[in-house]
Amino acid sequence: MAEAAGLKKRSTVKSGLGLLLIVVAAVIAIALIVYALMIPGVFESVVTVIIYIVAAIAIIALVWYAFTIIIAVPMYMAKGEQVQEGVEYSLDDVKSVENSSSDDPKNN
Repeated sequence: MAEAAGLKKRSTVKSGLGLLLIVVAAVIAIALIVYALMIPGVFESVVTVIIYIVAAIAIIALVWYAFTIIIAVPMYMAKGEQVQEGVEYSLDDVKSVENSSSDDPKNN
């Protein structure tokens, strides 16, 4: 494969070592978490905290949903609706498009 003029190869050793360091750190972090959860009472405490956090997020979401529903009604009332007056439409006024597949006798 021909290389374009002016291209220079740079080493990717630093980024490779960085990725390796991230993987090692993740494995160590997972091992520490597993070790901490094996200590009696820690797992229950963590689960309790997670339950409180999930409950708080759910309550905040429900309050926000209720707020948006309550605020939507006055916005809908203020907006009103647009209607056309003095215009009538009938299916008899609809014309087929020329050279369309609906004009083809085999489709009827």
